[in-house]
Amino acid sequence: MRCASLLLVLATSLAHAEPIAHAEPIADQLQEQAAVVDKTIITVDDKLKGADEVRLRRVRAAYRLLHDTSTNPVTVARRRAAARWLLERDRQERELLADETAKLRVAGTTLRAAISQLPTLTLPAAESLARPVKGTIARKFGTIIHDASKARLARRGLDFEVEDQAVVIVPADGVVRYAGPIRGLDSGVIIDHVDYLTITAKLGDVALPVGTKLVRGDRLGHAARHRVYFEVRVKAGPGGLPIDPAPLIETRPHAK
Repeated sequence: MRCASLLLVLATSLAHAEPIAHAEPIADQLQEQAAVVDKTIITVDDKLKGADEVRLRRVRAAYRLLHDTSTNPVTVARRRAAARWLLERDRQERELLADETAKLRVAGTTLRAAISQLPTLTLPAAESLARPVKGTIARKFGTIIHDASKARLARRGLDFEVEDQAVVIVPADGVVRYAGPIRGLDSGVIIDHVDYLTITAKLGDVALPVGTKLVRGDRLGHAARHRVYFEVRVKAGPGGLPIDPAPLIETRPHAK
């Protein structure tokens, strides 16, 4: 039920049409993301074309096998079974590539729609958000390489390296939209700041009712371990779009 509530929060629609403030850096971020999506679509499309060419060659080879009566029947049967297996594998791979392309195209459309919505939003200025916790940034926003698998992963927020049980505070005035478990991030709090959301997670147990009004600097809780996660989502497009929080938070730690 809580996961459903979280998805509902992230799907909050736009509600304000105030003059934009400090949108140019955000627009640049979204343009960069859109450019990456476009480049990835080209790469996946090329793979899809290659997969279609391979499949076509295999279909022709399978057709020849179906009509081959010149060799041992057992050998022919084995070749046909192998051909069927390869064709099924090719079909599954093609479906995965096609699905990835479709999702990328939706992402690109969403990003461009979000860019067009930016003039209706009032966004945080550089260093206008309180630093949520004392500590250094251990993992940055954007693409990272996983230490063990070496896979490329997209990070939607920041990870702060913190002391055990470090105090975590509210980055800006807002209203609690969700507080509780967040998959993969221990417990966390989603705060609505009118035109954007902040997600502060990897916390110990939190007990903040939905609708609670918070003021910048209020205590949210404490770190569950030695990392605290922080994300900013602009209310543009379905679910909002994550932007790099680093330029928006104070460089100095809070005093609490």
